[in-house]
Amino acid sequence: MESALVALLGWLFFGTPAADLLDGAAGARWVECMVPTGPVADAAPLPDGGWVVAREGALELHAGDVRVFTPCEGLPGAYPTAVAAGEGFIAVGFRAGGVYWLRDGRFEAVEGLPAGISVQALAADGPRLFVGTAEEGLWRVDVGARAHRVQHPVLGKRAITALRARPEGVEVGAGAWGHWRIEPGGRVRKVARAAFVGCFRAVPPSGSAAAAGGERIEALPPGPACRVEAPAGPDAGLPSGHVTAMAVHRGALYVGTFDGGLARLEGRRFVPVDGTPRFVNVLLPDGDALWIGTAKGLARLGADGRVTRPALGLPGEHVNSLALGPDGALWIATGHGLVGVERLPSGATGRVRVVDERALPARIVHAVAVTADGAVWAGTAGGVARLGPDGVRTFTQVAGTLPHDWVTSLVPDGNAVIAGTYDAGLARLEPDGRGVALKDAGAVWVNPNGVFRVGDALAVTTLGDGLVVRRGGRVVRHARATTGGLPSDDVTALAVFGGAVWIGTRGGLVRWSAAPSDT
Repeated sequence: MESALVALLGWLFFGTPAADLLDGAAGARWVECMVPTGPVADAAPLPDGGWVVAREGALELHAGDVRVFTPCEGLPGAYPTAVAAGEGFIAVGFRAGGVYWLRDGRFEAVEGLPAGISVQALAADGPRLFVGTAEEGLWRVDVGARAHRVQHPVLGKRAITALRARPEGVEVGAGAWGHWRIEPGGRVRKVARAAFVGCFRAVPPSGSAAAAGGERIEALPPGPACRVEAPAGPDAGLPSGHVTAMAVHRGALYVGTFDGGLARLEGRRFVPVDGTPRFVNVLLPDGDALWIGTAKGLARLGADGRVTRPALGLPGEHVNSLALGPDGALWIATGHGLVGVERLPSGATGRVRVVDERALPARIVHAVAVTADGAVWAGTAGGVARLGPDGVRTFTQVAGTLPHDWVTSLVPDGNAVIAGTYDAGLARLEPDGRGVALKDAGAVWVNPNGVFRVGDALAVTTLGDGLVVRRGGRVVRHARATTGGLPSDDVTALAVFGGAVWIGTRGGLVRWSAAPSDT
């Protein structure tokens, strides 16, 4: 099994030129982003019928058939927040990513907006687009021209939370700064200064207004009434686009998320696992059980499908990392020390041992690993401790054995470990106390539990630097700007399953496989 995984990763990461990795032909890598479930962020009708829909991880065009754009197919960001369709254009706004025109399946940035601007609302007024932002006020742009800020003491400075174009003008919601209207001639008029505007809704006319054929616009505060209704599109059932952990357990792929709990892949869709905590940090298969480390304690998924919470008396409920010893003991990295749980011959848990800052460089333990010689390694906010039969040995930056004291990940390498740090890359730590920085991987920010060993290859998931793969003396970086195929360069998890490599990110889950027919 291991040799097959090594061969797969060797071919996947090193055997194919970067330009060919996104080729859809048979034999080349096929890239597929998994679209998460969740509420629609915004939707707008298309002039010729149909809808354009923005949702977490995808943009959808509903015009007869449904066409889906994900970050793997060129969507500029994983979080589209606003859409508008006007005369000859479709515009898409992103969280901290600006605005783009969608033309013939390609995205082109709207020029003139500040870099990284966060968009909250869009409105198409004929050939003109209005852009409401979180911190930079209201902007106006014509197709093919640069964007310009609306010059107004309120609308030009305050957060714009809602926009709606009407024949009477463009309705503008400035959050707590009220309801305003830009009339067709350009004059700005205050409609209701005291309103807290989260969205606008059309109210069916009644009485004299119904006889005149007019409609009334109501400004609503943020809340359920502002939920956007849109046609349903395809999705993979992923409970959240922010993936935090993955594991292959009992022949199935499990995905843990930051705020949507745990899900299991069944066929082509993910199905939520009932009873799991929302905030998953780490997953660890253990025979017929799957341990689930969360921000609210430790849970266990049994062979019967039930999720239980063992009463272990942990010193802190925040579980950061998990590892199994050769004797079956479960080791738990928490925010209040390292915990070892004895395994009894019956399989039940026995005594609980707590190792605190009296033996560790710091109380907060981010990572734990058990090496072939049975030693337990703890990565903390102040360095690494090796707990072995010969006592405790400490590795720190001051001692010259670590490139940085904040250690986020540990993976066994024989009797040694590979340590990932939060802003200084990797190091190899030996049981005799030596530590050597692996400088060829770069000074990357390694994400929690972000170092994976498969044969002689190391795959490193990083904060902002994509996926880094180290094999022998060669290092390959996979990032959106270079090799592409990632929803986000904040990569958080990795698993090999079903003939494919699954990569979890803060912006979604992507599957890299050999060909579209691969299952």
